[in-house]
Amino acid sequence: MNKQEIINEVETYVKKACEKDGTGHDWWHIKRVCQNAALINQTEKADEFLVTMIALLHDLYDHKFYEGNAEEKLIQTLQDLKVYNHMEKEDIENIVYSCVNLGFSANFSSRKELSLEGKIVQDADKLDAMGAIGIARVFTYGGKKGRPMYQSNDCELVSEEEYKKTGSRTSISHFYDKLLKLKDFMNTNTAKAIAQERHQYLENFLQEFFKEWNGEK
Repeated sequence: MNKQEIINEVETYVKKACEKDGTGHDWWHIKRVCQNAALINQTEKADEFLVTMIALLHDLYDHKFYEGNAEEKLIQTLQDLKVYNHMEKEDIENIVYSCVNLGFSANFSSRKELSLEGKIVQDADKLDAMGAIGIARVFTYGGKKGRPMYQSNDCELVSEEEYKKTGSRTSISHFYDKLLKLKDFMNTNTAKAIAQERHQYLENFLQEFFKEWNGEK
């Protein structure tokens, strides 16, 4: 089994596993992260196979949806798909470690050291939490979880423990807990440039949101 065949097997599995997701972590999120990662990698020139595999698998066993050992589950999935034995050991280790450690909550208080491939997908994932798509995903997730849209204390940040356990209090508070911080967490120059524009879009949205919320002209 060659690398493209491995990617095809994994993509088919992930697409089916995520197709019914209603939280903004669906197949289309995965596809956009893959696209973002490919765009960044045009400059970074990292291992294309690893970048694609990490992008495909990065959300499959995220702590928001899976309470077990994500590392063990990822390895089990690769074994079940009959691709494990066709991959190099160091590649598997890179993929699994990156998937488990690239998320925002895993780097809340201290940043994990990732491979170049992991950093690229980390950037790609964060970019999809910004801009117009990022805003749409915030309210999709908040609605699915039954969170209020806004409360008066939304600018007060949650603690690391609270964030990992329950997430943001409301959809608007998630901007302050996470989204507005993302531009300063980018690893690559390509992602940094894209993030600047998307960050401004977030700022503009909040300005308009509060104007309308407060009944201003």
